[in-house]
Amino acid sequence: MIKTINFFLLLFLILTVSCSSDDDNNSHSNTNQAYPVTVQNKYPIILVHGMLGWGRNEMDGFHYWGGKGDIQEDLKKEGYQVYTASMGPISSNWDRAIELYYYIKGGTVDYGAVHSQKYGHSRYGKTFAGVYPRWDGVSKVHLVGHSMGGPTPRYLIELLENGDVQETAYVPAIGEAPTADLFKGGKKWVHSLTTVAGVHNGALTADYFEFRETLEKMFFGLAGLAGVTNENFYDFDLEQWGIKRNAGETIVTYFERIKGNDFWNSQDNCMYDLSVKASDLQNKNAKASSSVYYASYNIDGTEDDNNDCIRKPLKSMMEMLKPDAIKVGSTTISLPFGYMAWRPSDGLVSIPSAQYPIGEKHQMMDPVKRMLSPMGTWDVHPTIMGLDHMSIVIPDDKASTYKYLLDFYSQIAQDVSYLPR
Repeated sequence: MIKTINFFLLLFLILTVSCSSDDDNNSHSNTNQAYPVTVQNKYPIILVHGMLGWGRNEMDGFHYWGGKGDIQEDLKKEGYQVYTASMGPISSNWDRAIELYYYIKGGTVDYGAVHSQKYGHSRYGKTFAGVYPRWDGVSKVHLVGHSMGGPTPRYLIELLENGDVQETAYVPAIGEAPTADLFKGGKKWVHSLTTVAGVHNGALTADYFEFRETLEKMFFGLAGLAGVTNENFYDFDLEQWGIKRNAGETIVTYFERIKGNDFWNSQDNCMYDLSVKASDLQNKNAKASSSVYYASYNIDGTEDDNNDCIRKPLKSMMEMLKPDAIKVGSTTISLPFGYMAWRPSDGLVSIPSAQYPIGEKHQMMDPVKRMLSPMGTWDVHPTIMGLDHMSIVIPDDKASTYKYLLDFYSQIAQDVSYLPR
């Protein structure tokens, strides 16, 4: 049975066996308002996939949200308006945030003149019809993101509300398009952001281990998990870099060609953006909005191996995650809160990274007497024990079942629908 336990209780247990870590002194007390128990809004829910994620027309019908099941459609049957976004699976948070904007609103992706010139890719990308063209300050949305789908929406919220100084200051040449409206700010269009195993403070594997090898292993591991047979099952969506899959090209050749492109070693990709260093910079540039409700879920898929408080992956953890879970579980790297706090992970993301961006207001949610966190404050849910980074979105019938996942996301959908307008 899957159980939850508050992360600070976990730390307490660790401390009792003579292990030490720094305390976080930035928690905030609960508000006096109980969490609402009736529907107060019917804003659409946008599911935002993480690194190596895919859209609904890929992976031969094997869904990022639900595997052989379909979280989007089953939530619709419950009365919710739900869409599954599709963005570059290994692109940077900037590029993904902008693609997310156009996926919802519609139009041709404009990555920004300054950004595009800086990194050497095209200013424009694909054109989206828009799943919710009426999106504005009245018709808002809820964003629910997994993994890199945590920081990507935070970047989007920052651009929506505050724009980008460099892009708005850019003076276009004669015949060049003006600055896109997204970069001008002034748009309080997001009502809530809920993150599941979000990489808010970076993934240690991106800084200190062979992350590019991890990425490759995970990609082919996911393909094997999906059991796909069609060679055209996946697209890396890197047209802005001049990378497009050729007709008849095998997925292996396609991937090798990406690795030979300037994109692979740039700072405009997920390999850089998921690092602790890059996440720290993003946290300084993309602060929580006082107009958005925030919530997070974190996962521990490890256990104590009774050896100097080292954490090892549970047997139920997906095999492709275990090598990095072992490395993270024995880290001695100097980190915020102390390295001991970072050892428990879901196989890819350590608990402190998934809870909230360091420095942001937050409160630890009491599951018995739940209170409504104010806008701009992270509502940090108790740690989910026994799952891993992928079994929280794709059932593996060991750590999670489809019924468990549907109940889990149904609860999130209900929670955000109860939020005051």
